[in-house]
Amino acid sequence: MPSSLRQSAHWAAALAMLCLLSACRTLAPSGLPMSELPASWPERRASLQGWQRYGIEGRVAVQAGDEGFTAALRWAQADERSTLELQGPLGAGAVRMEFSPLQAPLETAAAREALEAQLGFSLPIESLRYWLLGVPDPGLSFEEFGLEAGGRLGSLQQGGWRIDYPRYALVAGSRVELPETIEIRRDPVRLRVRVARWEGNR
Repeated sequence: MPSSLRQSAHWAAALAMLCLLSACRTLAPSGLPMSELPASWPERRASLQGWQRYGIEGRVAVQAGDEGFTAALRWAQADERSTLELQGPLGAGAVRMEFSPLQAPLETAAAREALEAQLGFSLPIESLRYWLLGVPDPGLSFEEFGLEAGGRLGSLQQGGWRIDYPRYALVAGSRVELPETIEIRRDPVRLRVRVARWEGNR
C-alpha cells in the first residue's frame, strides 16, 4: 500500500476508534471554577485564561507522519504546573509529563526530550493548557481566529499550529459550555481530542 494511503488508513482507524470510545453529547458533571461564562468574546477569553486549576479526561487520536494511535488522555492544571498523561499510545504503557515555568531549564528540557522521544514529535505543552479551554495562549501572538455564537472560539492559528473547535458541549448540571472536540495540527502532526469530563481542581 502506498505511504499516503497507509497514513490515511491509520488516521481513519484512529478517528473511528476515538468516536466509538468517547462519543458524548453532554460532558460529565464537575466542580468548575465558574457556574456560567460571559457571552462576549473578550470577557470569556479573559475568564478562561485566568483558570488556574482544572482537569480533563477523554481520548486523543494522533497522526504523526506514517504513525497513528489513540490513547486515553488526562490533563491536570494546578496553578502553573501542567500534567499530561497518556495511557496506551503506540501499544505502550503510560506517557506522563509535568511542566512548570518555575522548573529549572535543564529539568524542563529533559522532560521535553523524554516526551518527544516517546511520542515521536514535539507538543506545544505551554499552550495546550489554554487551547484545551478554547482560548489563545496569552503569552503568544496569534495570526488568525474565528468566533462562533455566544463568544465561543471556532478556530485559531497560533505558534505555527492550527486549532479548530468543531463541537462544544454543556457540562452537566451547569451553564458552562466548553470544548468537547478539539483538533490541533501542524504538518505532519494531527491531534483530535474528545473530552468526556471537565473537572475543577480545587
